[in-house]
Amino acid sequence: MTFITQNFGKINILPKVAISGVSIVIPTYKRVDLCEKLLVSLQGNNQTFFSELEIIIIDNSPPSEAFQIEKMSLRYGARYYWQKIGVGTKRNFGAKLATYPVLLFIDSDCEATPALIQEHFGLYQTNPKIVAVLGRTEFKGRKNWLWKVLQYTPYLHPFTFADEPGQKVWGPSNNFSCRREIFQKIGGFNEDWCDKPGGEDVDFGCRLYEEGHLFSTNPKALVYHTTETWKTFRQMCHRLFNWGKGEFYLYRDRENSLYYDCPKGLGLFLIFIPVAIASAIALGKGLWLTLPFLFLGINWVSRFVLHCCYNPYRLRHLDRVFFAEVLMFVYEIGLTVQCCKERWFAPLFQRLIILPEDAAFVWNMQVLYTWITFAQLVLTLSIFQSFS
Repeated sequence: MTFITQNFGKINILPKVAISGVSIVIPTYKRVDLCEKLLVSLQGNNQTFFSELEIIIIDNSPPSEAFQIEKMSLRYGARYYWQKIGVGTKRNFGAKLATYPVLLFIDSDCEATPALIQEHFGLYQTNPKIVAVLGRTEFKGRKNWLWKVLQYTPYLHPFTFADEPGQKVWGPSNNFSCRREIFQKIGGFNEDWCDKPGGEDVDFGCRLYEEGHLFSTNPKALVYHTTETWKTFRQMCHRLFNWGKGEFYLYRDRENSLYYDCPKGLGLFLIFIPVAIASAIALGKGLWLTLPFLFLGINWVSRFVLHCCYNPYRLRHLDRVFFAEVLMFVYEIGLTVQCCKERWFAPLFQRLIILPEDAAFVWNMQVLYTWITFAQLVLTLSIFQSFS
C-alpha cells in the first residue's frame, strides 16, 4: 500500500500504480482517537476485502493533533494530507489524489464493519451500470436523553435509507461510494457553499440525479457511527442550524425545481413584522408590535399539537416531543437567517421537488398545511382583536 504525507507544506510522494481497487477518503478534524478506531477497523485482518486498497486522510487539525494523526496514518499505511479546507473540499481533494476507480467516503467518527469495503466494491463488479452505492449507518455508544428526542425528529431516518428497497436520490456522506469518473464528471461536492457542513450530500445526490443516476442501496455495507459527536443539545442545535443554512443553497441552485408551497411559519412571521410596525405607527398603538410574536407562538404550539396527534403514543413523552420541535425550529431558523443574509426568501414560501413522483404526496401535505396555517392566522387575529 502506497502513501503520501504532507506536514504543513512538506510533501513526500511515493509512486502510485492505477489498477482496479478502492480508494477510501476520510476527512477529519481533531479526532485522534476516533480516527485510530476507524483505521484499525479498515486493516486487512479486520476486513473481508482482498483487492487493491488505499486510505487517504485529509486533515485540518491544529499542529498537536495533526502530528498525532500523521504518525498514526503512517503506522496504518494511510496517505496523509494536511489542508486548511472545509469538509466537502476535503473529500474533493482526496478524490483528486485517489488511485483507484471506486471512491469510498467514510467520516472519521465511524468504524467499518468487516464486510464494508467488499459490500461496496462487490456491487460495482456485479453490475457495471451502478455508479454510486449508499451504505447503512448505525449509531453506537451511550445514548443519552438527546437520542430519545432525536427519535421524534426526521434527522435519523436518512442514515437507514439503505434499508429501503429501490434507489435513492441522496444519502449521508459518512458512508457512500461512487465511481471516480462520475464523481469527477459532476464536479464532486459543491465548494461554493458556506464553510460549515450542511446539505452538501443532498446537493451531490441532486447533481448525480440531474446526470441521470441514482444511488443503489446496500444495507450490508454497514458502518458504526459514534454517538460522542452528537451527545449534547447545543451540538445538535449548532448542527441543525447549519443544515438549515445548507437548505438555502439547495433551493438557490435549483430554482427551476421550486414549487409554491404553504408558507413556513417564520416566513409569515417576517411578513407580520412590517405590517405590525406600520400599524403601530399609523394607529399609535404599540400593542401591534406583539402581533408577529403572537402568531409565532400559535404556530409553534399548533406544530407541537400536530406532532402529538400524528402519533398518540407520543403523548406519553411530551418532553421529548417538545425538544424535538425545538430542534426542528432551530433548523428553520438556520434557513431563515440565511434567507435574510442573502435577501432571497423563496425557500420560505416554496418547496423543492426533485422526483416527479413526489409531487402527489407534496400536494396532499400542502392542502393539509394550508388549512392549518389559515386556522393559525384566524386564531392569531381573533386573540389579538380581543386584547386590542
